[in-house]
Amino acid sequence: MTGRLLRPLVCALAAAALSVVLPLATPAASKALLADGIRTSKTPAGTGTPTDHPPTRPANAPWVLRADRLVLHDSAFHGVVTVRTAAGSERALKFTVRSLDIGDLDLTVGRGSSAMRLRAKPTTTSTVTGKDVVTLYTQKLSGTVIGLGGAPLPTDRSVTVTPDALPPWLAHPAVPTRTLTFENVTVSQIASVSGNMSITGPALSTTDG
Repeated sequence: MTGRLLRPLVCALAAAALSVVLPLATPAASKALLADGIRTSKTPAGTGTPTDHPPTRPANAPWVLRADRLVLHDSAFHGVVTVRTAAGSERALKFTVRSLDIGDLDLTVGRGSSAMRLRAKPTTTSTVTGKDVVTLYTQKLSGTVIGLGGAPLPTDRSVTVTPDALPPWLAHPAVPTRTLTFENVTVSQIASVSGNMSITGPALSTTDG
């Protein structure tokens, strides 16, 4: 099922006050989000940390993505940025990628009794693509790294990447973009993903809180 066919899902999420669960669920929704813009300001004088300003709505519905496999095609790591959200300023990892492949997507959005869960049909791969690049902000990415674009894998392939724990292989000055592949992944998101999603057999349910 392509993003265009997910409009009923988006309506259901909106009715549950979680319209930002999939800001990328339809081309129209993506354009609306990007119209607000995730804009990167100039680095404030006297500081060395860039500040990104995403729309405030996504902070009201934080989400956690779990996947058997996550592939970041032609990814570039842009360092740690400060993201301004409705909940206040948060530090986040910033990535841009050409596209994302998500194996066995399992997405939980919201907190407590208002949380909802979106799952793809088992053994399928969901994709996220953008016009140019897809931008991803996350506070935490954990899993098993199995591909670093041809570079040697770390001795300990079980990784947890946060703004305070950046592995040396994350950025490669000689290779600005490369494909990163992870298995058994959990990604904690605080801002938004720009792009359009294609997902097969989506199933939406409430969580137990």
